[in-house]
Parts: sequence; C-alpha cells; structure tokens
Amino acid sequence: ATFLRTGVVGGATGSAYLEVGRSTRMVVSVWGPRQRDRDGEGSSPHEMQLDCHVHLPFARGEAEEAAGSRGTERERTLARQLEQGILPSIQQDRLKKCCVEVQCTILESNGSDFTPAILCTSFALASSNIPLYDLMTSCTLVVVEGRILLDPTAAELARSEDEVSLAYMPSRDQVTFVQACGDWSERSFKECMDNCVDGCKKMRAVMRSFLVELGEGGGRPASHSLDY
Repeated sequence: ATFLRTGVVGGATGSAYLEVGRSTRMVVSVWGPRQRDRDGEGSSPHEMQLDCHVHLPFARGEAEEAAGSRGTERERTLARQLEQGILPSIQQDRLKKCCVEVQCTILESNGSDFTPAILCTSFALASSNIPLYDLMTSCTLVVVEGRILLDPTAAELARSEDEVSLAYMPSRDQVTFVQACGDWSERSFKECMDNCVDGCKKMRAVMRSFLVELGEGGGRPASHSLDY
C-alpha cells in the first residue's frame, strides 16, 4: 500500500509525507520562492534556481555525520537526480530571479529512493502552489533472472542484472530524467522504457484524483492512497 499526506511540516510553503508499503517513508518540504542570491551557484541569476537537499539519516555512519552539511555522496547524487527530474515540471518563467528550496528526508528505505522521492516532491510542490505544468510521475524497473520487476525492493535491487529509473511528465509525454545501468540490448532497453512509461501513466490518474481532493480542500492538509 502507498499512502500520501500533505501539509505535514509547519512553516513550510508546502510539504508531503509518503509511505510505500511498511518500510519506505519520507518527508519533503518546500521553502520559497524567495529572491535568489546574486552570487548563487548554477544557472544565470536571472533564471529560477531549484535547490534540492536529500537527507538519509538511517544510512549515515559516524564518519559521514562528521563530514558536515555537504552530505554523503549518495545524498548529493540523489539530490542532483531530483533536481534534474523535477525542474522541467515547474513554470520557471513565472519564477525568474527566485529560488525554490526542497528538503527531502528519507526516514526509511526498502528499494529505489528515486521514484518515491520524485512523487513526494511533486506533491509537496503542488501543495505549495508553486506554478507547475504537471505532476511528475516516476518508475524504477529491474531485470532479475530474466523477469521484469517494477518498483523493486532492496533485495530485488541487489539481485538485479539491469536497472532503469525515469521521471515522466504525462501532459507533455516527456521523459525528464533517465538513468540506466546493466548490459542492455537496444530491444530490451526500449521494452523496459515502455514498461516504465506505462507504469507512470497508470500512476497519473491516481495522482490526479488526489490533486482534485487537495484543490477542493482549499489546499488544506489531505491524505490519500496512491495504489494503482
């Protein structure tokens, strides 16, 4: 079962809590938009900046804790992937010279972190009234002993020969991020990409029903099952 609730972080512009099964839980909060620093890194100071931070407190050891606020390599990598996957869904031309900050804390994980992080962040942004083109959907697929598995567990990820994760914007039929590893043939990779996109399209209808509920509630906190 997949459960989502918005409005869970006091003081944030928007926030969401996502629970997948009984062993993946995360909270995403959105802060801003605020005027971006003139000397900020990344894009032109006249453009919108999306600043994502990922925290994996359950996976940190003492040495990693001592590394400071920069986070672990795993946290930084996931933050970059989150930025790349989410940014195209934001109407950036309406937020010029602004910065939107996303804080994603993964409390517990039993599988791919990317897919639930994309979903939770998308709902947190929607609840914050940040202008969006669409909600982002996401899917992770692995091949284990010749079998295709969607949304794999940690055990299935460990046994997988091939893996692909993508973020998808349904309204534009646009894949905004893809990462693959393994020994893919052209045919098998296309087949798995098609399976991922099909999974994203099924998720979209369920996500839309929650968005309607959120709108009818005037943006007040809401909860919903996202099973599909």
